[in-house]
Amino acid sequence: MSRLIVQAVSGESKFVDVAFQLALFVSVTTETGAAVSGLALDNFRLCAPAGSLFGIAISSGAEATWTNGDNAGCYSLNVTISRDQKNKHEWIEGEYYPFGIQVQFNDEHNNPHMGQTVVRVQSLGK
Repeated sequence: MSRLIVQAVSGESKFVDVAFQLALFVSVTTETGAAVSGLALDNFRLCAPAGSLFGIAISSGAEATWTNGDNAGCYSLNVTISRDQKNKHEWIEGEYYPFGIQVQFNDEHNNPHMGQTVVRVQSLGK
């Protein structure tokens, strides 16, 4: 198993608020510092204390690119409360939410690669 370096910060912005979602910005690199690009949403997992009560899910995400158009190995992820599929639930504005973020994938030789981190995000909107 190879270790990935995973770092995360809040992607929340007062300028742009996507309703019912908390934004995370996650960097994934190898131990040597090379960007890990081309990951899909199913390569990311979340855990959170609030997740055991309400259920949380990564609802969408995308990989960022460098100014020259190369993939950056940095990913914007949006997290929603998924208590049920019919009703959307708001995050409490101003509240802080801790998350554990895990990244895992197998390479072309089926060797596993994994890493994780924690981040605390303040909801800046609904």
